[in-house]
Amino acid sequence: MRRSTVWVLLIIALLAAFVLSSGCREQTKTPLIERQEEAPPRPVLCAFYVNGRGQGSSYDSLQEHKELIDELSPLWYRLQGNGTLDVEVDSEALALARAEGIKTIPLVALTGNKNSVVLTDPVIRKAAVANISRVVRENGYDGINLDLEMIITAGRDYSAEREGLVALLKELHKELKPLGKRLDVCVTPPIEPPSHLAPLYDLPHLSQAADRIVMMAYDFRHSGSVPGPVAPLYWVDANLKEVLAMGVPSEKISLGVAAYGYNWMVGGTRAIAEGSQEIKELAARRGRQISWDKENQVPYVTYSDPQVGERVVWFENGVSAAKKFELVKKYKLVGCSFWRLGFEDEDFWDQNQRVLE
Repeated sequence: MRRSTVWVLLIIALLAAFVLSSGCREQTKTPLIERQEEAPPRPVLCAFYVNGRGQGSSYDSLQEHKELIDELSPLWYRLQGNGTLDVEVDSEALALARAEGIKTIPLVALTGNKNSVVLTDPVIRKAAVANISRVVRENGYDGINLDLEMIITAGRDYSAEREGLVALLKELHKELKPLGKRLDVCVTPPIEPPSHLAPLYDLPHLSQAADRIVMMAYDFRHSGSVPGPVAPLYWVDANLKEVLAMGVPSEKISLGVAAYGYNWMVGGTRAIAEGSQEIKELAARRGRQISWDKENQVPYVTYSDPQVGERVVWFENGVSAAKKFELVKKYKLVGCSFWRLGFEDEDFWDQNQRVLE
């Protein structure tokens, strides 16, 4: 080989090495401006929905606040003891939700304690799974939410129902996951749960089978109990800490928030459930100021009814809801779900936007 050719090849090799090394340095070079962390996603607002029209209805509120709602969980299905479903779909509400891009994840409720066999009998449970997955497919829902509750019977062992609910979710998840559909489940809080509801919820195992856990953080006091707050803030906070300590991922938890209250006779236990807006209007008609309980961080109002005597109403409003919204941010939860659309006062929406946007 000629000497000049050797020199040319050597120079080319050196230039190639220089270019390659420069490229590597460019890729690993520390940027002048450090990359900022991405902001966390905005918490998801899910609204529970019941059928009906007129003042205080879920439909009217959906129409008015559709731009602020991310997901709708309407109570359209009730599970029978033979695994079949009673169906009552509000097609107008479904069309409105879809037109607004609101995800629709209907609720499936249990129709009475006697139908709990659907949880404990494997054959009936299989039929229930088939029927639930069918309505999701046929209606093109984004998922389904199992809100299976039983009124407690003193002294009864609910172990079989607890295991059956986990089995139902596991079997249903196998059907829905290939379809890209979400599976939610509503649960009661583990610390001092509502005293009238049966302990059906094995949270660690349910969280493994479900895509989202909706912790219904309300009914601390309810009809049948002594008067008191529906959702004291310390109780909600303690339950969120407990659920997280059980290993349930924060990104799977939606905090159930109340938009209602209970109206008791002073000293009584039977109460009437009323929406937050209805309670505000009641206080205004009676000329009563709404009071604030500092310990529980919730509002209440007292008044005298000439026909029945002294009454007390404990409830949730926009101010107390805002404190729950703060917990959603504090614990980095996926969002909140409130019961129910149409019960809330306008301040609920203002506070939600202020805290969660």
